[in-house]
Amino acid sequence: MTDALARLRRENIPCLLCSYSSLDRFFRVRGPGPVFVATDSSIVSLAKLFDDIQFPGLPLEDAAVLDGGTRLVFRCMDSLARPSASPFTVLSLQYDPARDTFMDRLGVYPELRADGLTWVPDAHPSWFALCEAAKLVSRYHYSSDGLAFGWERGGGLPPVSYQKDLLAFLLTSADPAKGLALLESAGFVAEAWPELATMSGIPHVKDYHPEGNVWEHTLATFAHRKKPDLILSLGLLLHDMGKPDAEGAGERRFDGHSEIGARLASRFLRRLGFSEQTVADVEYLVRFHMMPAALRSLPPFRTDPILSSPLFPQLLEVYRADCSSSYMDEETYYEACRFYRAWLRNRSNPYIKEKMKKQRAARRR
Repeated sequence: MTDALARLRRENIPCLLCSYSSLDRFFRVRGPGPVFVATDSSIVSLAKLFDDIQFPGLPLEDAAVLDGGTRLVFRCMDSLARPSASPFTVLSLQYDPARDTFMDRLGVYPELRADGLTWVPDAHPSWFALCEAAKLVSRYHYSSDGLAFGWERGGGLPPVSYQKDLLAFLLTSADPAKGLALLESAGFVAEAWPELATMSGIPHVKDYHPEGNVWEHTLATFAHRKKPDLILSLGLLLHDMGKPDAEGAGERRFDGHSEIGARLASRFLRRLGFSEQTVADVEYLVRFHMMPAALRSLPPFRTDPILSSPLFPQLLEVYRADCSSSYMDEETYYEACRFYRAWLRNRSNPYIKEKMKKQRAARRR
């Protein structure tokens, strides 16, 4: 239980986990993300308790507070016995952490393990159901087949702050490709994130990429991701976004796409409001995502700064997922791992370290 929830209980303010937080409990899903809390407290009462309270002004998000590194999203309701309207019935499930009990007010237990989702049309903006469906299919087992959400291109987009949280939620879920594919097929990606949409128009040579165009290849990399880390996942999503603007011929068709992609990735993430640290970390992964293949052929003055980064293990993971989703030889990944382990050993050896310093000084002369 977070400090904020404990504070509510000390003040005798009833609260329940709801929405994705209750579904995470039900399906035993563990991962980063906001905590969704239903309470019958008023916004005024919450504001008296939390000095740093925010008011997102978004559907079903009446207030929010940052508790340590966790964001709590509150739904203020007249009665906890009547779940607030959600675009899908499964989101009405509630959970009482004090009693370790689920509250199924609307009788949705049979639907929880079904393949499909039951859409509940409501007065929320038309984009809301589409985005929530993308979250549900990415995080759980649900399929979006046969659903029509009422959103069409030109029908409005969520605020940029919601788009940022949406993207982070999808990428830290079990299967981001499902949600991203849903948003792309509906036209949402082209409308909201045109920087990503251009990848779907760039075909790959089938000899190297049987999985399809650049966008399809990007989605395929998530199947080889070991954990839903946000920085790693952003690196996978954006690692090839420079290909539409790259020029080349023959086997070097996308020459320079890493450098181009690093610039585009930084611009895209800043536009959505990601932190400068996140921008810098993802830029590193995108700029150097092809570097592991060339480690042995490059001089130390080129590789040392890259290997010295604490992000290099994640760079290896980006490279592995990139290789695994195409016809690229995975042996280059294992060779890069061996090279990195040897570099770490040498770095801790004072004699080799001094020898490398002398070699660099000689090159500068």
